[in-house]
Amino acid sequence: MKMKQVKKAKASKSVKTVKNGQVILDRPRELSSRGRHLVFDEAIADKVLDRLANGESLRAICRDDNFPDGSTIRKWLARNPDFARQYAYARDEQADTLFDETLHIADNIPIDATNEVIRRAQVQIDTRKWMAGKIRPKKYGDALKHNEADGNTVITQTINIAKLDYDDRSALATMLKAIAPSDAKDDDL
Repeated sequence: MKMKQVKKAKASKSVKTVKNGQVILDRPRELSSRGRHLVFDEAIADKVLDRLANGESLRAICRDDNFPDGSTIRKWLARNPDFARQYAYARDEQADTLFDETLHIADNIPIDATNEVIRRAQVQIDTRKWMAGKIRPKKYGDALKHNEADGNTVITQTINIAKLDYDDRSALATMLKAIAPSDAKDDDL
């Protein structure tokens, strides 16, 4: 049997639900006054994650009237660790998608393309490369190469430790211990 809403409420109030003429549930309203989802909804969350993984920006997704706004997504991330893990995975997939799009854009520049078309394609490629590097710096970030006086090449890459998973943090800690001075007297700092 279907339930119906007896009373519409403002976003901060509750909705009374009746079944067979009796009030059976007093629950918070799940949609904002604009019809957007406020309470975590797994089906909506899955759609957000799918669209992110397919390269769409969160801003574009949240502009859609059928999806929650950005502040709601951020609340979902803070309150739901499983969703946060899935979101991080979707962002990694988004970086892969953006990187793959660079090849597609480059391969589809017409042979008789004008300078304007080529410049537009270059901006699209550069933007996607930059975004992929920011989203997944270990995989797509820029590594800086320095040539030392002794002829050796040193490659430097910036790593955001907060975004490393447990295994990567452990590996980094092991590397740092291996190169750390054994005695405080040996430390140049």
